[in-house]
Amino acid sequence: MSKSNLMINGRLIRANVGDTLIDAGIGGRILIPHDCFSGQCETCRVTVASGAVNDHGSADGDTVLACQATVDGDAIIAFEDVPVVSKRSGIVGDIRVMSPDVAEVIVWLTRPFDYLPGQYVSLGFRGFPARDYSPTVRMNGELNKRELVFHIKRLPDGIVSSQLGTGIRGGHRVQIRGPFGQAFLREPDRGGVLVLVSSGTGWAPIWSIARAACQAGLQRDTIVIAGARDMANLYMRPALDWLAGNGFAEVIATSRSGQGGRVKPGRPDHYLPLLSQSDIVHVAGAPHFVDTVRRKARAAGARCYADPFLPSQQAPGLGHRIFRRVSRPPQRLEAAE
Repeated sequence: MSKSNLMINGRLIRANVGDTLIDAGIGGRILIPHDCFSGQCETCRVTVASGAVNDHGSADGDTVLACQATVDGDAIIAFEDVPVVSKRSGIVGDIRVMSPDVAEVIVWLTRPFDYLPGQYVSLGFRGFPARDYSPTVRMNGELNKRELVFHIKRLPDGIVSSQLGTGIRGGHRVQIRGPFGQAFLREPDRGGVLVLVSSGTGWAPIWSIARAACQAGLQRDTIVIAGARDMANLYMRPALDWLAGNGFAEVIATSRSGQGGRVKPGRPDHYLPLLSQSDIVHVAGAPHFVDTVRRKARAAGARCYADPFLPSQQAPGLGHRIFRRVSRPPQRLEAAE
């Protein structure tokens, strides 16, 4: 089998031509962060600095998905440092109805859990299948390292969400695994604007990013746009008020059905600013909505970090790539189960 030199984050290894970048890294004892291995979660996106890599259709600028791209010759690649994937135990501390469709679930942890604002985790309630959700912060902006906050869309036929408040109550045991994902907070280039856009429970990662941006002093260059299907499900309005009261120059709420006060009609993408190459866009929500915002950002040359909420699907997990055994099915289910 033909071999090539592959440098990953400054470490040189010998890799088999045709191996995926993830498999090549594992063969050289370098673990490239990943989750779904199906090309959807974006966790394994790496930058190709130089050399021969077959992107297999996963290229986005100078980046590729390491689970899809294969070694095609000598190359240099790099990935961003993120918290190491780990597990935590905890219990449900509180469940609060936030709107007709959305519940806030507070999980109390046995010890702090590190993640970057915008990343997601696998959340497993004891006796129920694990689901992937983005941790966020409380609506008043409070942060607590010993708790994780989740916004979960309640579906009548949802295996997990329909049990919130009944089969899943305060004190219910949970397991957390993660973090995963590449849609975490980055600082815009000099003169650039940070644009944060969400629909529905996509607000969870966007609120986490917005709160962190405020903490980092980026609010003067940040635009936040959040929307819902109707006025009753604009559950994020207290957080939007918090952002407006903490110096964010532009905070927009939208509703596709009904309007009033500061709530504008239509979808959040209708209110995107004129973008430039120095801007960064973060978007989270249903896949079609995310694709629309992504296209507009790319047309302007802006960097876009997208976090679409995907239906469940079977796919090998992290353990499979190391031990060649099937692990768990990753399921991104903040919008649907």
